[in-house]
Order: sequence, then structure tokens, then C-alpha cells
Amino acid sequence: MSDYEIIFFKPRKFEDCMKCIEYIRDEKIVHINLGELDGETSQRILDFISGAVFIQEGEVVNPGENVFCSIPKNKKYLMDYKGKPGSSTSSRYDEEEEIIPKYGIR
Repeated sequence: MSDYEIIFFKPRKFEDCMKCIEYIRDEKIVHINLGELDGETSQRILDFISGAVFIQEGEVVNPGENVFCSIPKNKKYLMDYKGKPGSSTSSRYDEEEEIIPKYGIR
């Protein structure tokens, strides 16, 4: 789709995120700025994009306030200012802890 590896994306409404999904599908790093949207719209977009990234086995990172990046599974990144590689903490990204069942293993 594009020769670029990093796409900077600033949606104005929910419908704009469909273009972002195409970039995620094409395994591009997408920098998403939600700073000018209301809370409800930005949460809907983040939820939708997070689902697309999950399907692609990628990761969503939060490098700043109202800014998110989708990282494809085959890409590496470093968030040096947080002090450790691959930090993906976000107060708005609601991911549940994986539950691993134990079947009587002793």
C-alpha cells in the first residue's frame, strides 16, 4: 500500500480509523494522535484499533498523553525515556490479564 514504514495519523472522527486499519493490516507502524477528540470518540477509536492490532498479533504502546502507536509483531522498538524496551503501559488501554488454567500438574 505504501513505501513508508511509519504512518502519522490524526483522526477527526470515528470513520477515519478505517484508513488506519489498512495501515495496521499492512504491518506499518502507526502513530495515532487522539488529542483533539472528545473522550468517548477517542476511546471508541482506541478500542477498534486495539482489536485490529490484536488480530495482527501486534502491540499498542502509549508514548504520551492521547498518543498511541501500533507496533507490528515483527518490529522492535525502544522507549528509552521510560527506561526499558517494549513498555506498553496505558491507563486507557483496557487489557485483561490472561488466565492460564492449571490441570492438576504436580
